[in-house]
Amino acid sequence: MDFFEYISKWINENPGKALGAFSGFILGIFILTFGPLKTLLIIIFTMIGYIIGKIGDEDLSIFERIKGIFKKDR
Repeated sequence: MDFFEYISKWINENPGKALGAFSGFILGIFILTFGPLKTLLIIIFTMIGYIIGKIGDEDLSIFERIKGIFKKDR
């Protein structure tokens, strides 16, 4: 078994660990390259983009969600 087969097998058996390790690696590179504040801004914009994409994918209305938050249940 060569190295790449071993890594592929490990990733398939441990997808959460692999994603966490990869995310930590990328986050570390971003912090060292851009600094903590710019990295935080990138993360915030990424989360906003994810939310907008989720709304589009699931055909959700942001206005209906906001109304639901403030609606009183009687």
